Amino acid sequence: MRGKFRRRGASIAAVAALSAGGLILATAGSASATSLLTVQVGAAVFKSTNLASGTVGVPDLWSGDLLLADCWTTGQNLGRGNIWYHTIDERYNHLGGLELTVTGWTYAPYVDGSAAANGGISHC
Repeated sequence: MRGKFRRRGASIAAVAALSAGGLILATAGSASATSLLTVQVGAAVFKSTNLASGTVGVPDLWSGDLLLADCWTTGQNLGRGNIWYHTIDERYNHLGGLELTVTGWTYAPYVDGSAAANGGISHC
């Protein structure tokens, strides 16, 4: 009888370990990737995916500056499409490498011609 309880306890421990491992794998698999993007034209960081929302109050990004985006979505079409990047970090090379971590939205066609939305990052 005592051996039976040990085996059952070992089985329960193995199932618990596998379940925890599956949970960790599921969590890691659902995480979205980020992309460090070089601004091609110049872009502002907005509160939402339209001009009417206004900017978040950081300097505009110039050509050659960098931003970190974690996903894309659709919004106002400014003449080159309707893709916007959710921006989580900005590096201003034109301001001596100033780095800010202000969250907002940048118009993808002005950043990289919307290239990252075609495989670099996922839809929000």
